[in-house]
Order: sequence, then C-alpha cells, then structure tokens
Amino acid sequence: MTAVHFRTATAGATTTGVPSGTALTVHSGDLTITKAGTIVSGLDIRGLVKIQAANVTIKNSIVRGRTMNAPGALINNLGGFSGLKITDTELYPSNPSPDVNGIYGYNFTATRVEIHGVIDAVHITGSNVTIQQSWLHSNLHYTNDPNQGGSASHDDSIQIQKGSNIRVIGNTISGAHSAGVQITQDRGDVSNFTFTNNNADGGKCTINIAQKTYGPIYGAVITDNKFGRNTRVVNCAIISPSTTKISTARNYYTPDSKIVSVHTG
Repeated sequence: MTAVHFRTATAGATTTGVPSGTALTVHSGDLTITKAGTIVSGLDIRGLVKIQAANVTIKNSIVRGRTMNAPGALINNLGGFSGLKITDTELYPSNPSPDVNGIYGYNFTATRVEIHGVIDAVHITGSNVTIQQSWLHSNLHYTNDPNQGGSASHDDSIQIQKGSNIRVIGNTISGAHSAGVQITQDRGDVSNFTFTNNNADGGKCTINIAQKTYGPIYGAVITDNKFGRNTRVVNCAIISPSTTKISTARNYYTPDSKIVSVHTG
C-alpha cells in the first residue's frame, strides 16, 4: 500500500499540560473570573473555575476541582464569554466522580491542554470552539452512573450539543467508552465541524454523528486523521446518517494504514 504522507498529532505527556519546571501557587477554593482580560498563570487550582468575563486566559496551570454534588465542569464557560483561551494547562480532578467534567461551554480555544480522569473532557454548547494540539484521554466510566439513571456512563472525549465553527485539529484522543467525538444536536443545529490531523481511538464508534430533530449537519470535514481499532463496534471510526454529507479524505487506520470508511447509522 502507498505510504501515508500527511502529518498527524503527536500530542501527549511531553507536549501538553503544565510545562516542565513551572512553579505553581496553590489557589484553594473556586475561582470566578469577572474582569475582562484577566490572565491566570502558574496556579494549582483546588476548586472549579467559572468564566464571567471576556478575553480571559488560563495558562501554565492545573485545575483539580473539588467534591461535587451535581454535574459540572472544572472550567465553566456556559455563558459563552468570548475570547477564552486555555493553554498549556492540565485538567485532572482530585475528587473523581460521575459529576465531574472537563470544559463546558463555547467561544473558547484550548491549546496543548491535557484533560483526563473526567466523564466528558470537552462539552460544547455553542459556536466558535477550537481544540488543538491537546491530549484527551483516560475518561472516567461507571457501570452504574446516577446521572444516567443507574445505567453506564455516557463518557465522551468531546460532546457537541450545538454550534458552528468547531475545529478539532492536531489532537490525541482516546479512552472514552461512548465516543471520541459525539455530535448530539441536543440543543440545536451543529454545522461547520472540522476534524483533521488527529490521532483518535476508542468509543463504541470513535466519531458518532446523530442528527436527531435538527436534520443533516452541514459543513462536516473529517480529513487526514489516523484512527485506532479499539472501538466496541468493529472497524467503526466514523458513524453517521447518510443524509449528513461528510467531506472525508486520507483517513487511515493505524498501524495498518487501511482506508477508513463511514458507517451508516
């Protein structure tokens, strides 16, 4: 077979999270950011972060969370405040539970971020999201999850409920039981979704697109990725209704370089 010449992600332990040698200052308790343009750097945050201002930057930090009694996120931008940047940061809960997730919201860019030990690493509820050069791995999974009525956890590396202009580029994604990327359209239309130059694996199928009541997803591009075979459905890198037309090219399985096809479902 002809060799694959495109470059895919190498994001991992040495390229994501807090840079080696960074001195961290402990911040005890939740951190609510209300001043526009705030830069948070070099913190070890023993609580949850809530964004309530535009153009916030979180970098060179770790967010560990706290004990939770309802579903929530280590970083919460459900208000969709624009210009949020999360860079060279690790999200890893000190108190793992079925309630803890990584990032919630929209209008943010995550670069070289490591997220692990949570249910959903990234939960997108609106537009203008970029996840790049990051490492999403080792999701929490419970066979009896109280948030699922006692059934198994629906843990995803990335779940997209609504939004346009969502870009997933150059990441390493693995370790979810449900899906590496789950597009649900639970809250509204999803469009202009780009998934390229990633190493992706895991889930029942690694990318699972559901239309629900909102109809086809327009502008879906899935190109130049390497997919693993550790899926619960055999050889199921991508599953999508036939009415959603996906631009696909140069997607291969690793390590055998066989071409990925889209399952209809």
